Amino acid sequence: MKPATWKNKLSPLTQLSKTHFAFSPLKRLLTLPAVVGLMVCGIAAANANDLYNGDLDILGAPGANGQNNPGPDGWKIEANKTLSGANFDGADSEPWCNVQQDGGYGLFFKPFGGSTNAGLNDYITVYFYQDNPCSPGTKCTLSGYAAGEANFCGYIPGPTKALFVIEFLDTTGSVVASNALDLVVAGLPNGGPGSMAILTTPEFTAPANTTTVRSGAFMIDAYNTTGAQSFFVDAFDLETVAPPGSPVITNQPVSVTAGLGGTATITVGVADTTGVNYQWQLFGADLTNSAGHISGATSQTLTISGISTNDIGRYRVRLSNGTGSVFSRDAALAIVGINFYPVVTINGRIGDTYEVDYATALAPTTWIPFSTNKLTMSPQFVIDPSSPGSNSRFYRAVFLH
Repeated sequence: MKPATWKNKLSPLTQLSKTHFAFSPLKRLLTLPAVVGLMVCGIAAANANDLYNGDLDILGAPGANGQNNPGPDGWKIEANKTLSGANFDGADSEPWCNVQQDGGYGLFFKPFGGSTNAGLNDYITVYFYQDNPCSPGTKCTLSGYAAGEANFCGYIPGPTKALFVIEFLDTTGSVVASNALDLVVAGLPNGGPGSMAILTTPEFTAPANTTTVRSGAFMIDAYNTTGAQSFFVDAFDLETVAPPGSPVITNQPVSVTAGLGGTATITVGVADTTGVNYQWQLFGADLTNSAGHISGATSQTLTISGISTNDIGRYRVRLSNGTGSVFSRDAALAIVGINFYPVVTINGRIGDTYEVDYATALAPTTWIPFSTNKLTMSPQFVIDPSSPGSNSRFYRAVFLH
């Protein structure tokens, strides 16, 4: 059966006693930072996933996605109710609806935020999406994992729709074409997050005047039922085929490692560089050149100098010409070398104040004040970032008041 296409108004434009000693000759207390490369995951491996953070990892702070609770970095969540208006608890990230990688997250939609009371229908609608550049003639297909719980209102005949959506927008942000896959019609599993399965839209072609492709999942006109009734998604992959004549990548960027303060270069290979424009991104955000740090942000080779932990992440480049545009695959930049920093653990009463001192020897012992700490939690951890490496340092925490 051909999946149904839903078209509607899909775009609303998301104790310590008095003295405590911590002896740590080898400083095996805590490893900071966890400087590692990032694995690039996707549902399809043959092409680049045009989505930033398709795995829906949570990196942002509460409110960064337009909701009270944290959501996936790089994605927008917008929610509203039929009668009550704007809503800020329509969806959020949760580890128990992750399907792709250890320690990851998925997105938890909350249909129970809507209601049907005495004939007054205050349905909740949630738009979850990401925008990316796109050109006319580009063919787009969206895949992702999804499932509902047994009592999800989308399974009940009525107004609710659970959709995978691909929309094409023009320079003003207006929707030129809206396309969607009705997930229930397409066989949405009903066994909760553990039953999530991959669902894929048909291929849609960007019409004239397209400058942006919007893709994600929409929950339309949902309401509270009883018991297990939520809806979940994870691990999105937007695969695109650029129009003929668009740049062709011959060599994808390769992940690199470098030392702190060092230099790294990331390069993309192109079949024909004539008329090609480049824009490198870090975590989906455009990079700009900065003296002594970033060069080549709009060229074939990106160079990062004086590398710090802020430069760790996933890099990609968008290539465009007068015909179309393509994204490269992600390349991870990781820092080689891990520093071990000492951590003093203080267990005490909230509101008490302790001074942390250190010494470089115990005989004779000369204590040097390091920090003063009013406990806001217990245990409370005090890190000494001034002493990396494997040298010896001794600590004590002294109750002040």
